[in-house]
Amino acid sequence: QRISLDLWEDGKRTLNPLAGWSWSDIIAYADAKGVPVNEGHNFAYRAQAPIEATKRHLPDLPWEKVPLGKPFWQCTDKELKGDPPAPITYVFKSFGDIHTTVPVEPH
Repeated sequence: QRISLDLWEDGKRTLNPLAGWSWSDIIAYADAKGVPVNEGHNFAYRAQAPIEATKRHLPDLPWEKVPLGKPFWQCTDKELKGDPPAPITYVFKSFGDIHTTVPVEPH
């Protein structure tokens, strides 16, 4: 897991133009400019108890996959967690260096 990202990685000869951007910067830009986003962002996974990150890729997990109709960051807490609210809600984050292969809690 990376904790920092250089704008230029000389050894890989790679330019990372969003290296200095926060998650908030990225989603604000995507929303303002109408950037198409991965459809995986349009779902919430509601669970009654935490599921270990190392197990969230397994089939038949005890959660409900809920279509949100828009990216999770555009949702209210009620839309994201449901009514009554689910104890645990997971989402996929995938932009630049912020990428999850299993759902995470939307911080």
